[in-house]
Amino acid sequence: MVRYAAVSELWILFHTFKCRKVRAIDELFKIYGPVVRISSNTVAFLDSDPEQRTTCLVYNALKLDKGPLYDAVHMNGHLHSVAIIEHHVHAKYRRIFSSHYSPGNISLLHPEVKASAQVFVRYLDYGALEAWSKDDIILKAIEDYGRLILLSGILPKWLMSIVSHFPNERWQVFCISGDTLFTIIGRMVHNMQTQKDAGTLDEREKPTLVQRFFAHNDSCALEDKLSFEDMASESMTHLLAGVDASAVVFSYILWQFANQPPEVQKRIQAELDTAMPDPMVVPDLKVLQDALFKEGMRLHGPIPTFLERRSPRGGPLDLLGFKVPPRTVIGTQSWSMHRNEAIFENPEVFDVFRWLDPNKPQDAMLQALNPYGLGTRICIGQHLSRAANKTTLAAVLRNFDIAPCEKTDSQSMEMMELFGMFPVGLSCHLNFNPRV
Repeated sequence: MVRYAAVSELWILFHTFKCRKVRAIDELFKIYGPVVRISSNTVAFLDSDPEQRTTCLVYNALKLDKGPLYDAVHMNGHLHSVAIIEHHVHAKYRRIFSSHYSPGNISLLHPEVKASAQVFVRYLDYGALEAWSKDDIILKAIEDYGRLILLSGILPKWLMSIVSHFPNERWQVFCISGDTLFTIIGRMVHNMQTQKDAGTLDEREKPTLVQRFFAHNDSCALEDKLSFEDMASESMTHLLAGVDASAVVFSYILWQFANQPPEVQKRIQAELDTAMPDPMVVPDLKVLQDALFKEGMRLHGPIPTFLERRSPRGGPLDLLGFKVPPRTVIGTQSWSMHRNEAIFENPEVFDVFRWLDPNKPQDAMLQALNPYGLGTRICIGQHLSRAANKTTLAAVLRNFDIAPCEKTDSQSMEMMELFGMFPVGLSCHLNFNPRV
């Protein structure tokens, strides 16, 4: 362990401020082994067991509460499901909208997902994607607010309060992006509530998330009803997670593809040509080869973060042979799981074919692949994210040759992280050329 971590939070705060916390913890694993102390009451572990039994114990079987980090995560001042600490409270809350993101419901939404991918390709084809995104107030607010969250996670609250008053028009728009999003989404929730009260809200075979909130309120006890602020805040959380995090992952996968050798690019596109004879008709997900997607999620997953849990109250926990006292903050991180040399050969190399080699066992790699978090608190939107990213990725690669751009290189795409991850350059420029 880092010696002064036993009595101080400075080591972990320093690396959090640098947006390199996961890298710093990963380095400790390499030096000291699979269990390291990273602050006075925090222990990190890396489970190399192919069956991931310790990881499953911590994130599934024991049903542990989240750590104190999540207590500071609020959406525009309102509590949302990601920030709920107590496991039993979250389990009750999650049931309200879990069916919305079930594989069965996502399959019902697949036609809309494919239609969105086709629209995306058309905007790329006409070179209008950047202009469209700049003109859309919601997309611009999402982009701004994602960066505002990153900035707020680095700067102390008192300093953020001061700099937010800097008298610049663009800066002020940036600083109120959270309020802008909350207002827009709140207005949508309010309008739907008005329609519901008037009996004019359309009943849908595929109800929206907000309609599921309404259905919950119609059948639950009074004390369990969701307020207007609850519904707006939760909708805002889902929108941000679904757009911002997915966009970052998608950008990294395209960037990696653009930098693959020509023979690798041609092989991937040849498979897509077979699966998609019509370049504007995306097949069902089960038809699409996902080795590129898996490798992209391994190295650039949306949640590489140290995932905090509190050890049980009842007594010491055996953590890979070490006795951890009650209420200690413990956790692992997918960043290290995905770069574990015991499971992934040459882990820092982007190698699509590691998922296609019949001579290499896949079970251990699949068990260690956790880009959306772990256990009972895993990202609830993982099935939607997979469907949207794989569908759009197939549509883009089937229709375009992608080449690197001089504005983007390995330095500008260096991965940084707070809770999610992002490129240090905050952008990804690539050249798209329609395939003949």
